[in-house]
Amino acid sequence: MNVTEPSVGTARQPAPLSATTPSASKGAAGTKDTAGGSSNGARDAAAVVTLSETAQASLVTQTATQTAGKKDFATVAKDARAAIDAKYAELAANGKPMDYMHATQESWDTVYGGLDRRALFAIASNSDGSFSKDEQDTAQSIMSQQQGQAMMAADPTGNDHAARFRAGVAFLEGVSDEEKASANWAVQRAATQFGYEQSMRSSGREPDDLDSENPVVTMIKGAMDRLKDKSPEAVATGGYVKDLKDMPLFRDGVPAVAAGPGPSLDIRA
Repeated sequence: MNVTEPSVGTARQPAPLSATTPSASKGAAGTKDTAGGSSNGARDAAAVVTLSETAQASLVTQTATQTAGKKDFATVAKDARAAIDAKYAELAANGKPMDYMHATQESWDTVYGGLDRRALFAIASNSDGSFSKDEQDTAQSIMSQQQGQAMMAADPTGNDHAARFRAGVAFLEGVSDEEKASANWAVQRAATQFGYEQSMRSSGREPDDLDSENPVVTMIKGAMDRLKDKSPEAVATGGYVKDLKDMPLFRDGVPAVAAGPGPSLDIRA
């Protein structure tokens, strides 16, 4: 998680949405254990992947229309698994088997470029337990890139961080209900609002009310507000959040949250 801003660029491997950006080790495609782990073993950092502009444009179109004829999420995960496996087979048939350690832009685009954000979230969250750590990391990085691009589009000159963060809030409000029920979404939603309010106040402006109706977001945002004068390390985890209890912010325990509007949230998803 990043309480400042995601980094987006034209390089193949931009910084992910995290407070720190250590390099990630990547293993060969298709090798996974039942826990969704990589053949390379446990890793501390997420993969960092950029899709080409053409592939990203395709994702934007798919994400905008994904609510039409919406599939149940189990089917989304199953279809994503089948789509990835088909692309692995396609690359292998062309003499270019997917190798996460030495993947090319063409291979990233081939495997992941046809997936909409719901499919990417099914992979990132390992919703059915069928996705490897490499696949989860890659999907997480692409999703971070999408959010970062939406934020940068609102601030093309880089001079209005508040506009950037506000665009991040709007982007996160537009994702699927499944993603909104995840801990990572709640953390990102709270962090972007926190960044917006801090940016507005630092420039002498009063922020608009962007409060979420989700009680978990409200709880996380309140915790961030109480630590706003402390270092980012007191808040950040360094990557995709699957369990709020792993955050330094909640090292003393996650506060109880009263029920409220919006989808229920599993703090371990």
